[in-house]
Amino acid sequence: MKRKIDLYGRLRDAGLGSSVVVDIPKSVTARQALAVLKSSFGRKAALLEGCVLATGDEVLSSAEALPSGRLALLPPVCGG
Repeated sequence: MKRKIDLYGRLRDAGLGSSVVVDIPKSVTARQALAVLKSSFGRKAALLEGCVLATGDEVLSSAEALPSGRLALLPPVCGG
């Protein structure tokens, strides 16, 4: 199933655009979806280290089933 995933932070800065569309099977966990994303990013897969998937109002745990609807890929935040 094709899913649009919004990108933020260093992912946009790396020239990946504001979103990607990837084919993610139904009934997968967030961890499995991240693995699909890593394989689709090719040489830029290292940018996904520490990233998490989120919906409009919550960050998904790695074991959580991927919900339908809007998804975002969030890089880790550093600073203070």
